[in-house]
Amino acid sequence: MVNKLVVDISIEQVSVTHFSRFTLDQHFNKHHSFELHINHDQVEETGGITLAKSKDFIGKSITVQFGRLGESGIVFTGIITKVEIAQTHGFRGDIVITGYSPDILLDRGPDLGSYLGKNLKTILQQATNDTPQNDLDFQINPANQATIDYIIQYKESDFDFINRLSAEYHEWFYYDGSVLRFGKPDKLEEIALIYGRDLQSLQYGMQIAPLNYKKFAYHSQQDELLSARPASASSGLSDVAHAISASNNVYSKQFNQPLSVRVNSQKEIETFVNEEQKALISGLVSIAAKGDNVKVGIGKIVDISTSMHNGTDFQVEDFGRFIVTAIHHEIDGVGHYHHTFEGVAADSERLQAQKVQKPFADMQLADVVDNNDPQGHGRIKVRFKWACQVNDPTEWLRVMTPDAGSSDKVSKNRGFVFIPEVGDQVVIAFEEGNIARPIVMGSVFHGKSGTGGSDQNKNKSLTTRSGSTISLNDLTGSVLAADALGNHFNMDGAGNIDVKGSESKKIDIGEGQALLKMDKAGNVMIEAATEIKFKVGDSIVTISSKGISLDTPGSNSIKSSNNSIKGKGTWDGGDVFIN
Repeated sequence: MVNKLVVDISIEQVSVTHFSRFTLDQHFNKHHSFELHINHDQVEETGGITLAKSKDFIGKSITVQFGRLGESGIVFTGIITKVEIAQTHGFRGDIVITGYSPDILLDRGPDLGSYLGKNLKTILQQATNDTPQNDLDFQINPANQATIDYIIQYKESDFDFINRLSAEYHEWFYYDGSVLRFGKPDKLEEIALIYGRDLQSLQYGMQIAPLNYKKFAYHSQQDELLSARPASASSGLSDVAHAISASNNVYSKQFNQPLSVRVNSQKEIETFVNEEQKALISGLVSIAAKGDNVKVGIGKIVDISTSMHNGTDFQVEDFGRFIVTAIHHEIDGVGHYHHTFEGVAADSERLQAQKVQKPFADMQLADVVDNNDPQGHGRIKVRFKWACQVNDPTEWLRVMTPDAGSSDKVSKNRGFVFIPEVGDQVVIAFEEGNIARPIVMGSVFHGKSGTGGSDQNKNKSLTTRSGSTISLNDLTGSVLAADALGNHFNMDGAGNIDVKGSESKKIDIGEGQALLKMDKAGNVMIEAATEIKFKVGDSIVTISSKGISLDTPGSNSIKSSNNSIKGKGTWDGGDVFIN
């Protein structure tokens, strides 16, 4: 004889003694939802058609416990989000109370977050640390304990963010009725079920899925394209092994796809694709059943056997063990209970999250916080212009430039090298539209840092942090190269060139073989290792280490108030007049 069903429902510790219907839907990676029907007159004034009293239920917590007398059962705590009156044919009808599991508190709206150098547990703790613990018990125990270099929460609620991480890192994520769990629990409760006694219907199916694939990810620091295929899949269950074999036979052609998460080594990408394949395989064999055993719940293992009539006796055979991944409970007002549930093979280490929405990555503004790349590769760190709870600086990001590369003669920095300065405002985009791969597109001025190109957009310039500038004026055609002290080289566009040095000027050709030196004291020195020659027309003055030669087809004139010539002299020519 089946024991009586005991149902205990309370709203903020106030018992609900009578109800006409209660349903509860529970799924992995989704909010659980419930619906409770109470006779209108049990809550409201008889004859009324308002929500005068029941409206106070909105926002309150509800606890529902049901099970067979003397046996364990199901416990569910949720939050009431809606109350309404359901009336038909002129009757007052029911008060309908609906709501969700308390993880709805994590679905308060799209949010942003930037997490640098943290593991999954720390990231989730920080993302949810303002959620009252007495409203939501969140147990975080991921299989992946590694530090992740950088993760962004991008225009997604905390719940959607956690759900996406569950899908990307193949971690279990579900609410068990009392605790929200991220990561597979160490121990799962098992329930023995017999088809024909506990189960009235049972569907068991196998399907195929593409398992022959390769994932790749570009690692910019090593300039290496990492890639990996999952190891050969196997399973101890013959039906799963058969589904794997059939999948590989049908989907024999390998497909290639970029990796959705960040990896930094060949080992990491291999680990990722192997874990991903485990999640895919978990969906190849599944069950769907309908029964009335109240112990069956979300996240529990059901050990199913079949009881078949064999002559005058019943023969019991093992059917299989399965994890319950979705279940619908239904109780009526007179104590009748039934459920329908879905499950996958109990030995599944990873589960596949269904229909997880990836954020659309558009461009964002950020401020440069560091440009001293420890590896000397010209990367920068930025902090997004976000007003959010956790806004860590990014990892080291590459900077887009008009020309970049190397050549046979230039091993590094061939091209256009301009690294944004700390404090600059930059635009961030995302490679492949993937929020996990930010890249710096360039810098932008704002109202306090830019003045524009002046009237008619005539001025173009390049200015460094110290004040060194190259300016071009499109109206005059002038080109000016100047430093912060005012030293400059100016071509005015009218054929004139002006060179100014406030201290001294030096022109050195051939590493000291030919020098021109000028200083602010008015000294000019021309120095040559071999010869200095001045030529005007056919007149030539030559200075060398051997002497000075003056050669002209015309006449020479020397005029001064006092001349002195010492040494031997030879005059060779026509008449010489000495006055």
